[in-house]
Amino acid sequence: MKNVTARIPKIFDLPLGKIIPPLLVFAAVPYAQAQAQTCSTAGPPCVYSVKFICGVQSAVSGLRPPSEPPVKPGNYATAINIHNYHLDQTANITKTAVIANPENAPSLGRISSSRTISLPPGHAFEIDCSDIVTLFGTSTPPLPPFIKGFVELRAPPTGGNLPLLSVTGVYTAQQAIAGVAPGPISIEVVPVQPFAGP
Repeated sequence: MKNVTARIPKIFDLPLGKIIPPLLVFAAVPYAQAQAQTCSTAGPPCVYSVKFICGVQSAVSGLRPPSEPPVKPGNYATAINIHNYHLDQTANITKTAVIANPENAPSLGRISSSRTISLPPGHAFEIDCSDIVTLFGTSTPPLPPFIKGFVELRAPPTGGNLPLLSVTGVYTAQQAIAGVAPGPISIEVVPVQPFAGP
């Protein structure tokens, strides 16, 4: 199988044309372009809704094409990077995770508790799968081995607007099928656009 050339937007200031292993099982997670980039510290508050996929998706028996599982069997990880690029403004960020269940599931996905982070000017932090799991605490029943949904970043409920931030989702996947050697690792980098929240 041929190698695949990673196409990373110039905004990341990374070299283009870097060769990564073939993308065997990972479909790039698309991001929605904001229809109206009107959120700002002086206007409607900014909200970021970032896709996450975490854990191991096993093979699903009984499905016949074109019916498919949400992703191919594999091990999936997400790292959401948030950078407060402002020189003189602290970003107070409240993060919440919500699991997205299929439409025909018996119930809607769980919504986690929220956690607020104060990010000083120029600093950055990361939200990974382990951090997303801790947002749900010791919930009952426990989370399944594979979860998918969204991490929401917005201003704290106590007030104040969330400034524009640099938010990027990094998605890693590796083929994982029982009795088969692990496949090559694939990585996808997706910039996330904010939208004007309520």
